[in-house]
Amino acid sequence: MILPLDWDKPSDGNEELCRKFSRNTYREEDFEMPYRLFKPKTDGPVPFVVYLHGADAVGDDNILPLSMHDIGTCLARDRFQLSHPCYILAPQYDETQYWNTPAISRAIIKLINQHIEEGKADKSRIYIYGYSAGGVGTLFMLSNHPDIFAAAIAICGVTGRKSLKALSKKPLWLCHAIDDTIVRATYRQPGRDTLGNYGSRDIYEALMSEAKELKYTEYPKGWMKMQYGVNPHCSWVAVSDYPQIWEWLFSKRLETVQNSSVSEQL
Repeated sequence: MILPLDWDKPSDGNEELCRKFSRNTYREEDFEMPYRLFKPKTDGPVPFVVYLHGADAVGDDNILPLSMHDIGTCLARDRFQLSHPCYILAPQYDETQYWNTPAISRAIIKLINQHIEEGKADKSRIYIYGYSAGGVGTLFMLSNHPDIFAAAIAICGVTGRKSLKALSKKPLWLCHAIDDTIVRATYRQPGRDTLGNYGSRDIYEALMSEAKELKYTEYPKGWMKMQYGVNPHCSWVAVSDYPQIWEWLFSKRLETVQNSSVSEQL
């Protein structure tokens, strides 16, 4: 993937956080999936978070998903782990795969279940989030495995019409810059009533009246550039330092879902 010159860079402390994640490989017959795992400093069942990288971190090096940006390591910061100890799973797919590749999604679910069975993960507090292609993957995993995930955050993601009904039943927070030209916040065009793709704004508008709990944060035109000096697609930069969104995520359990839909524009 050729990155724009205004792509974001990880902070100085990100390399140290990356080292807190062990390197592992999931193997099943002739299939392998590299992944990194952060283990909290506690034994009991705690939340388990799945983080899905974007297209800029595709490969099999088991490095890029965490080293590209702060968004993959932000929950491993000491100040967050003190209040919300959790496992963080960061899988990686290669150039021949995607998040909806059956072997990839199956491996992720098996790793989650393994930690639940071992008494390490709280099965009522399994969360998932991702950016760009990982935002797409987050929406895919949430809609296809609603009984696994308590809540999700999809950053500059997109989905299709078939997923909307399932997404309406889960706590979901969408984040997107309105001037993102790589993955659009809306795919609506004048004179067209039907959509092939649903960006974050489209998802929110389609589900706001029926969703159990749906939130949408939209960054206005020029905001990502003005605030962070980065490409509008890099809305994960804003999310990584947005305490309210993470507090919201960790407050959700499978058995506690409230009816509310909120749109927020900065």
